[in-house]
Amino acid sequence: MAPTQPWSPSPGAASGDYSGSGALEELELCPSWDLPYGYAYVPALYLAAFAAGLPGNAFVVWLTARRRGPRRPVDTFVLHLAVADLGFVLTLPLWAAAAARGGRWPFGEGLCKLSCFALAGTRCAGALLLAGMSVDRYLAVVRPRGARPRRTPRCALATCCGVWAAALLAGLPSLLYRGLQRLPGGRGSQCGEEPSDAVQGLGLLLLLLTFALPLGVSLFCYCRISRRLRRPPHVGRAPRNSLRIIFAIEGTFVGSWLPFGALRAVFHLARLGALPLPCALLLALRWGLAIATCLAFVNSCANPVIYLLLDRSFRARAQRGACGRAGRRARRISSSLSAASSLSRDGSSVFGAGPDREC
Repeated sequence: MAPTQPWSPSPGAASGDYSGSGALEELELCPSWDLPYGYAYVPALYLAAFAAGLPGNAFVVWLTARRRGPRRPVDTFVLHLAVADLGFVLTLPLWAAAAARGGRWPFGEGLCKLSCFALAGTRCAGALLLAGMSVDRYLAVVRPRGARPRRTPRCALATCCGVWAAALLAGLPSLLYRGLQRLPGGRGSQCGEEPSDAVQGLGLLLLLLTFALPLGVSLFCYCRISRRLRRPPHVGRAPRNSLRIIFAIEGTFVGSWLPFGALRAVFHLARLGALPLPCALLLALRWGLAIATCLAFVNSCANPVIYLLLDRSFRARAQRGACGRAGRRARRISSSLSAASSLSRDGSSVFGAGPDREC
């Protein structure tokens, strides 16, 4: 077939898929090649994200869960966001093993469904939690007085519970429609989705509801926040610095997941026949999805790195945790006084023990 021919998928033929995002069907006549050397660097990236994300997100969960004093709304969102990233990270060794085997899934259909369910649910939870955090920041900065009754720890916890309920619903199609799909030529099976039009339409709808819609809410809130920060009376240094951390988290999530979401939308439209693709573009789509999946998966370890780079209190607590218990009692008084003095001068911490004027 000439390279300009449209994509007309052949029934029963599928390519390897280690991303948990569904199987891309082979063309009946279009040539198709795997991403060059993907079997080597893709699993290496997944395992590196696992090695960094597991202790990093576990430390964030431990740090926020044991926080003394009244819990702020931002504390609740940060805690649940770390739990979502932790659940995502735990699936990465499975996909790394499948990637190293050329997309062949060696763990059985049960783990295929559960890992896809975890990926879909935690990705949805991350997007919705960031949208909830952006709404909380919008209320705190743009409407600080009238929003006080709605910015309580109880409201934040109720919002997070609603987010997890939505995430469970978003993951249900993975339990129903994902499973082992045989690879052509008797090369084993991959973990993928059914190729029916109904499943493709449902996937496109979920992308809109669990990614595009939360992203639109976040962008609206941060645009309004940016406008407010440029107008007098100016917001103090502490709110600005805490907002810088949250902006970095949101920007990293969008930069990591937007290419994947856009390419997945193109993929669903092509499978539904609404967007015929020539062979060259189909190959570019396959390779682009493989690269975008790596970028999206690596995001699961990004937030602890952001806290480490931008949050002074988090760095201090991470250093104390790395030093172990030896000598901790002898340094307890001096380190507490130093941290309190630092927080009073900077006020930039999401993890600080002191009160945040804006949070």
